[in-house]
Amino acid sequence: MKRIALLVGNTNGLSGVTVDLKNYIAFLKSDFGGSWYDSEIIVMSSPTRHDLIIKIRELKMLSYDFAFVVFSGHGAYQKETILEINNEEEFIYESELKNIASRQISVFDCCRNIIQQPLTESRSISAYSLGGAILNIRARYDARILSAEEQQASLYACSIGESALDTENGGLYSKNLLAAGRSFNSDFLTINNAHDSARIQTTREALELHAGHRQTPSSEFIRCFTFKQLIIGINPKNY
Repeated sequence: MKRIALLVGNTNGLSGVTVDLKNYIAFLKSDFGGSWYDSEIIVMSSPTRHDLIIKIRELKMLSYDFAFVVFSGHGAYQKETILEINNEEEFIYESELKNIASRQISVFDCCRNIIQQPLTESRSISAYSLGGAILNIRARYDARILSAEEQQASLYACSIGESALDTENGGLYSKNLLAAGRSFNSDFLTINNAHDSARIQTTREALELHAGHRQTPSSEFIRCFTFKQLIIGINPKNY
């Protein structure tokens, strides 16, 4: 299976973004995350609009079977989620990051407060050592991903109109999503179940530990059988 991970972070004013990127890399490379290779993970920290567009176009031309896409940083909402990608206030829309592969998980750990004023043209980009155990895990991970329905699963750290918390341990939602990805007993952890666990934990922690802050993660999934859902994790203890 051809797989690719694209991790994009805007580190401007958010110390947790760098932590998020490191945590996602560590998770993907772990047995739980599917034992990804370094060559399969692309990290873009505060990229220019031009560079990110070019990279997305390149990836779409390579016909990947599965893509895992993450954005961590500042965001807002206007008809769709808008992502501020660098300290020059350049933006990209969530739709621009989708359909890199026919099977894709997209995680948007950013605020989704509604903005009314139109974006200026300058801010819009609408015009544009491995042993047998690891190889066995990769093979089973690949087989399970390819058995899933083709789909674009989107995870949002908060609901429309809300703000996503940043902490010294990374984004609150990303922290809980990755924690779920390392703590399950079944052979695989579907993205639906991982998000549900992270949603409950994030909502609770935001209210209890951050002065009643309201943060309710949301998602977009197709309604398919469980065994046809995409997975975020594989249990290495079972193989």
